[in-house]
Amino acid sequence: MRRLALFGVAVTAVIAFAGFSKEAWAERAHVDPSYLKVVSVEKPLVIDGVLDETDWQRRYDYLVFNPKGLTGDVEYAPTGKVLVTGSYPDTTTTYVKFMHNGLDLYISLNSDDKYVGKFGSSWEGDGLFMKIKDASGTPVEYKLFWNLNGTDPDIHFEVPGMYPNSGSGAAFKKPGTVVNDTTQVDAGYTAEMVIHLNMLGYTDPYGEVEVMINIFDPDNYYENDNPYKPTGSYFKQWWGSEWGSEFRVLKLADPPFRTAYKTDTDIVLDGKLDEDFWANAEYVVVGKDNALSTGGYYMQWGDTLNSYTDRSEAVVKFMHKGTDLYIGVQSNDASVCKWSPGWEADGLFLWMTNYHEIPGPGERMEIKAMYFSGTQGDHIVFETNNNVPTGAAAGASFEPAGTVTHTETNGPDAGYSIEVVVHTADFGYQVGDTVMLSVCIWDLDYASVDAYDAHISDYAPNWWGTQWADKNFEKYYMYRGVILSEKIGTAVHSNQQMNATHFRLYPNIPNPFNPSTTISFQIPTESNVRLDIYNILGQQVKILVDTKLPQGYHSYIWDGMTNDGSRAPSGIYFYKLTYGQTSKVAKMVLSK
Repeated sequence: MRRLALFGVAVTAVIAFAGFSKEAWAERAHVDPSYLKVVSVEKPLVIDGVLDETDWQRRYDYLVFNPKGLTGDVEYAPTGKVLVTGSYPDTTTTYVKFMHNGLDLYISLNSDDKYVGKFGSSWEGDGLFMKIKDASGTPVEYKLFWNLNGTDPDIHFEVPGMYPNSGSGAAFKKPGTVVNDTTQVDAGYTAEMVIHLNMLGYTDPYGEVEVMINIFDPDNYYENDNPYKPTGSYFKQWWGSEWGSEFRVLKLADPPFRTAYKTDTDIVLDGKLDEDFWANAEYVVVGKDNALSTGGYYMQWGDTLNSYTDRSEAVVKFMHKGTDLYIGVQSNDASVCKWSPGWEADGLFLWMTNYHEIPGPGERMEIKAMYFSGTQGDHIVFETNNNVPTGAAAGASFEPAGTVTHTETNGPDAGYSIEVVVHTADFGYQVGDTVMLSVCIWDLDYASVDAYDAHISDYAPNWWGTQWADKNFEKYYMYRGVILSEKIGTAVHSNQQMNATHFRLYPNIPNPFNPSTTISFQIPTESNVRLDIYNILGQQVKILVDTKLPQGYHSYIWDGMTNDGSRAPSGIYFYKLTYGQTSKVAKMVLSK
């Protein structure tokens, strides 16, 4: 059934772009993403427009505004464009990046514009015009653009009247750039700004912010010129919409630190995570749509007919006994396997560092707990590379009932779990130190030998930190910190650190789906929770959850089975999550 469904999508794609939903095509072509994750900075930035902090030069998702729409691995093109006037001979490229420090949102521009200046006698000029919704949903405007009169003025930063002290901005003119001078060719500019989201009413440092971003590029104008003179040109592009009828989402993501609380209990390395201390552990959730991880991508291997249909997530937990760091992984992956054409496999790829040392390219320290064997039913294979001290780490996996690895003949898997112990003293760490590492969760789907098909098999790593600790891929490594704390964790304190301060229902993944989908949510306090599935007629078809749950993040799989044990037919369904006296509803599609 899955092959037929995918084949139907593929035929539609060949016939016309319109056969895909906007979201589905955006993922394939790196055009118009519905959201971008906003990674954390190492420390607060200096708003001087120079962009000399290494944070701006790291590898994470960003927008590329240019008329050709050319993008690369972590580069995404905006939504639309228009040539306002003229022929636009200066095909400018402007890179727009986002980062955050808690509730401080940073935005940078890096432009190669050859004619930096304003749009004649109008109020517009080169640079950024944006709208952002405050916490109440009201759109307000920020501007960082070159619209001042005179020879070679500075950039102009404007804040909304409602929030007069909510941000700042600055720019740097690249050598050779003279603003408002049409007699010579400029070298472009860089600029940066900060918006203090707390002043706009936001309270969640890992919440979502709605924006529209517009990049103006008028060329060959001086301050009082007629904006529509025949020798000038004006091109603009936007992410979301030109003036604010449509918005996109910035997900404040990527917590830079997690605390490993201490325990006096030895871990039983069996992959089950059944020790009592795991209930008190801090964690991150590594997955494409989750804000508690840094980034990720879906690799098509050049096959544009494929799509990432099984978007699994992994909860990665941290505890420690002495200098032994315990890492637990719980994944809801519905297809646990190896990438049969290559070496890659589902599981944990961990990058380690020595105390206060960042390894060079030839010194990378790899710890892998992954399903490498390709043999049906096998557990993980645990490996370290030669740079890791002998005996410095160990790991094991557990596959629950319903998971049979390296085959697709048994239907959807029920996920897996992994436990790893890292003897951090072998890397120079002591209790109280912050262990710098990077966690990458590989997600290979429908790629076993008995199921591999280039149009179906999925390949999608996601990570907290970085994917590759190699300067060929990462100019500046994005390691994240796990603190070997002296504190003994408690469930309430630990979960509060996960910022589960709001009741949230996440979009089910995948959607449409066949045969199963994952529904995730978070609750801010312990409470009775009920999750029901209804058909288009409003009839209940499945009670998925009906129990008391602790505060935090929760994830459940619906396999399409109904309360009476039959399989639900294709169609539109609704899932209703009830927490206390509050409910949220979302739509999903079962497609066979």
